[in-house]
Amino acid sequence: MNLNKLFPRLSIRVKLGVAFVLLAIVPLLLVSVLATRITVRHVRALATANLEHDLEIAERQTGRSLRKLDQDVRYLTRSVDAQLIQESSPASWEALHRTIAEYLEFNPVLFQLKVADARGRLLLSARNGELRSNAAPEDETGGVYYALRARSLRRDQSSFLPVELRGPGTVEGQVSTVPTIAMVLPVRDSTGELQGVVVGEAFASLLFVALDNGSSGQEGVTGLVGADGLFLYHSAYKRDWASLLASRSEIDLETVVPASAASAMLSGQQGTVEAAGDRILSFVPIRLSDVGPPLMMYREIPLSVLDAPVRRFLRWVALGGLALLATVLGLAALATHQIMQPILQLRLGVRRLAAGLSDEPLQIQTNDELEDLAEDFSTMAATLARHRNELEELVRERTAELREADAELEGILDHSADAIVGLGLDNRVRVWNQGAEHLFGYAPSEATGQDVNELLVPDSAKHRSERVFIEGELANRGAVINLRTTRYTMNRELIPVSLTQTVIRNEQDRPFGQSLIIRDTRLQNQLEEQLRRSDRLATVSVMAAGLAHELNNPLAVIANRIECMEQEVEERCKDCFLEKDLAVLREHTARLLDATRELLAFGQDESNEMGVLALNDVVGRVAVLLEKTYSVGSARLEVRLASSLPNVHGSEQALETVCMNLLMNAIDATGSDGLVTVETQPGAGGDTVQLEVRDTGAGVPPDLRERIFEPFFTTKTDGRGTGLGLTLCRRIVERHGGRIWVESASGGGSLFRVSLPIQATEGFQWA
Repeated sequence: MNLNKLFPRLSIRVKLGVAFVLLAIVPLLLVSVLATRITVRHVRALATANLEHDLEIAERQTGRSLRKLDQDVRYLTRSVDAQLIQESSPASWEALHRTIAEYLEFNPVLFQLKVADARGRLLLSARNGELRSNAAPEDETGGVYYALRARSLRRDQSSFLPVELRGPGTVEGQVSTVPTIAMVLPVRDSTGELQGVVVGEAFASLLFVALDNGSSGQEGVTGLVGADGLFLYHSAYKRDWASLLASRSEIDLETVVPASAASAMLSGQQGTVEAAGDRILSFVPIRLSDVGPPLMMYREIPLSVLDAPVRRFLRWVALGGLALLATVLGLAALATHQIMQPILQLRLGVRRLAAGLSDEPLQIQTNDELEDLAEDFSTMAATLARHRNELEELVRERTAELREADAELEGILDHSADAIVGLGLDNRVRVWNQGAEHLFGYAPSEATGQDVNELLVPDSAKHRSERVFIEGELANRGAVINLRTTRYTMNRELIPVSLTQTVIRNEQDRPFGQSLIIRDTRLQNQLEEQLRRSDRLATVSVMAAGLAHELNNPLAVIANRIECMEQEVEERCKDCFLEKDLAVLREHTARLLDATRELLAFGQDESNEMGVLALNDVVGRVAVLLEKTYSVGSARLEVRLASSLPNVHGSEQALETVCMNLLMNAIDATGSDGLVTVETQPGAGGDTVQLEVRDTGAGVPPDLRERIFEPFFTTKTDGRGTGLGLTLCRRIVERHGGRIWVESASGGGSLFRVSLPIQATEGFQWA
């Protein structure tokens, strides 16, 4: 059995020191513990005996004083019989009070003697040679209280009460008081009926002078208790004597000692007990006569007082043990130094060899096995140093290669535009490159350790199904390639991505991680969408050209017929109402022909002439043409034209078409009782002019504000819209080098803005 394994790792120096200490200290410790226990027990027993001895002495002295008081009061009571109290003749009391006054002069303990009848009327009060009869001052009290106490006493049975009497003088203007003990003795006739009471009031300070005396170092609390549990004396309350009076009942035996000790004391037992675990209590009865219960005296002291000698003894034992321990440790250190010095040198050599500092041979001369061990160690050190140099050179070469490969991989990883994420098998992020940070907004410190699904994947049925698919593909095939899906950014923006996730395996073909490559496909989606729009626009161009050709022929016939009708009207009824109506029809027919030419221009690259024009004139003409249209629809058209508005370069007919389409769309959106406002104003910066058409309709939702300019897209559900009006407007405005967009108007409705440059854009050509 190897005892060294039973303990934690310790140096040989410590083990030798512990061995010396155990051999020297353990026997001494055992002896000290045994001696200490015996000494402590003896000291506590001695202290308890001293306490009981002090209590016994106090009991004897106090019992002697109380018996003397009892004898004196009984002696004086013999002079007072029931017949004398009944007669209450002044002549009968005169001889008695002289005798009592003279007796009190020679008894320093007795302060006062009182005689009262059964009703409590004070018959006699003698104090220090003074005599008071039943004509005593009214402030003389206590007769009734004493008479009541005497009713419960048998013949020759006395009772002791603490009372506080008025002193002979005053102190600083206040009446002085005298703490006294009143001995109450009833006076009964031959039939046992109470006739009166004799009360002897003694100085408490003289009566209980022995209660405060005790052995040195064992000061405590002393108390004297009557049979009713009320205190006659308590050393802690002697300066506050009023708190002991029965009339106040501020303290009694059960309030200052445990209930078990109080019960034992009131039953007349004698003993010594520990109270509340922190003090010791000794009590003894004082029997003054065979009649009535005894008085109880007790003394209690804190256990700390008893333990003081024990603590002093233990301190000396501890000092002696420490001195012995220091001596043993000094001897142990001196002995182990000679043994440990060669071992420490050998250990230092091992450390230097491990650190590669030196392979010098050890100089150990002990003429024993340690010297042989040092020589073997020196040989081994030289061999290890040679092999170490070879390994260090190989490690330097391999480290350089690994650093180059690591730098190359790190550069590829950091500069990749795609998000490259390294995952554990639990889908928690281990690697987060700059591409992932730029794409999703999370810093590497925020993403590392997070579950990638909780971090990026939306919580929806579609994505939960997608997650099940990915897990199945990884389990079956080990990879998911170019999965088109969506992921959340840090700002909870859902973006389209292409996802490639692969399981990474070690040389034993065991999975230990996952690689996740996420590519942002928003630009790709935009390019695809633009391609689809280009295809649609190409188709629309062909359809527009065909539609324009189809409309041109009927419109030409209509224009010709209108011209013929105008000639007929001019010949038959010049200046009649038909002439004005035919002029309007001719103007609208010309506008339709212009619209077909615009469609042809939309589908073909036909040139058109540009010129300088006033935008206010264009808007004014269109507003006049649409007056009847607005009045029929019960809508109001308000025109606000800016003064001194700069001219623009463009096609007058094309801009009329833009204004016409915007105002027609506005009346359709507004409905009856609506308001449409058309306004022109200079643009911000002074290089553009703006045309604004505002309506009070329902407005255009934000998600449709780009789509309304697409060909054939319309929000009209009654079949009146073709979806080409706003497309044609955008085409015309862009050919003029301007831009058109829609906003939400203040107060509701839509606000279409057209911005046109004042000067022609460089290289601009109407086509």
